[in-house]
Amino acid sequence: MSAWSDGYNADIAYTHGAYRELSPDYLSYVCLLNGIRPPRVDRPFRYCELGCGQGMTLNILAATHPGGSFTGIDFNPLHIAGARRLAEEAGLTNVAFHERSFQDAAAGALPTEAAGDGFDFIVLHGVYSWISPENRQAVVDILEKTLKPGGLVFVSYNAMPGWAPLVPLQKLMLAHAAANPARSDRQFEAALGFLNRLNEAGAGYFAANPTAGQHLATMTGQDRRYLTHEYLNTHWEPLGHAQVAQDLARAKLGYACSANIPHNFDELSVRPDLRTILAGIADPTLAETVRDVAMNQVFRRDIYIRGVDRMPAAETAAELRQRRFTLTVPRGKAGLAIPVPLGELRHDEGLGLPILDALAAGTPSLGAIEGLPEMARHDFGTISRFIALLVSASHAHPLADPSEEAREAAGRLNRAIARRMPTDESLFFLAAPTVGLGIGADSLERLVLAGLLCGQPLDVQPLAGFVTDALRALGRAIFAEDGSSISAPETMRPLIAAKLADFLPQKLPVWQRLGIL
Repeated sequence: MSAWSDGYNADIAYTHGAYRELSPDYLSYVCLLNGIRPPRVDRPFRYCELGCGQGMTLNILAATHPGGSFTGIDFNPLHIAGARRLAEEAGLTNVAFHERSFQDAAAGALPTEAAGDGFDFIVLHGVYSWISPENRQAVVDILEKTLKPGGLVFVSYNAMPGWAPLVPLQKLMLAHAAANPARSDRQFEAALGFLNRLNEAGAGYFAANPTAGQHLATMTGQDRRYLTHEYLNTHWEPLGHAQVAQDLARAKLGYACSANIPHNFDELSVRPDLRTILAGIADPTLAETVRDVAMNQVFRRDIYIRGVDRMPAAETAAELRQRRFTLTVPRGKAGLAIPVPLGELRHDEGLGLPILDALAAGTPSLGAIEGLPEMARHDFGTISRFIALLVSASHAHPLADPSEEAREAAGRLNRAIARRMPTDESLFFLAAPTVGLGIGADSLERLVLAGLLCGQPLDVQPLAGFVTDALRALGRAIFAEDGSSISAPETMRPLIAAKLADFLPQKLPVWQRLGIL
């Protein structure tokens, strides 16, 4: 653990993630769903990510929002150097990355032009419950000094009470790592093996907490870079809503809503008997804390506003009717059954099928969908909530209404990422200018997209050859139906070609609709 890292694991880089909840279009939409006035994104705005990591999200947002000015802050020089390199390769001029600690940034160690007259958005994903109390105080100082009135803060963090059974597991992992110095991913691997032995030997903690044993099993297949940053941090501490709300109140921030859409609807998230109890609680902070107990909340994704402005219902509905949407998955993958915290919510075909068809065919506004003849027997609230749940399931998304400049910048960024994909297995996201966020691809899709973006013809056989060569360069094989491993190129290529012939007709229209191709 480096002295400059203040207890945070910094000896290996974090993953190249891109997170929907950090998109200004998504955050604005969720605020509107809850009747909260969001910052404007249809005019120039300033956006800052604290703890920007590898900068993938910020570079994608900068490319797809040329009217925004983006600032990334991270104390890890490895992260900042990589983020800057990608931005330079893509020719992005509206994003800047700064190697600063939160305490340095709070003390004013940022260029004056970075914050200008204040940020409209400040976001922190996976930061707040992993840093020391002193650094959390510095974060709040930054918010207090640099966020505009009416500005939005997104903060996600490990939450109580869901993490309560697993706190001893993390503490033991940290203690094992401290007693066995090595690179952090190797420390984690050794600690995981040690805990598995304790579990198999019948340790009382695991017997009394079966969730802990299940969690160990889940970790086996997860990315070690993510896991080391998650667990091997000295100041790792799941937090309660009341504590975070109290912290942020010092910066005049008020809790607005959850960025997890279904969590804002008790009928989708809380059992009926518990709803009765919640209805009797007048204090909103206590109610939100009890809601976490009711849901056994593990991870919170929260939106705070500096001056929460609750919009009149008519104005909210008018704003929502203007929002346009499109599907982000093939039509056949978007269904009527949508997962919510209480299970699965299945919608009426008369409501859902016409909406899904409209979203697959184009980019209609909510008002246009409401005006479809098939919607005559459904009220606006029902229509709006079905689309909101499609968004929550990542089947649809509001449009960013991109300019030609955004399409060109996203194209440059995507080509820069694509050139790296055949040799870097950590890259799974590309910029989608139509919706203004990063879209993920699985292991095969990412190589197909890399080929297309690097100039391969839209033809199954050349693409299959490109993917085969990339897999061989990575030392990867494919698996036959019987589970056997295949690494000979002459056998791999026809199997990959058959796979491409099957999924390309489904995927290509989506990639084109989202502006990736």
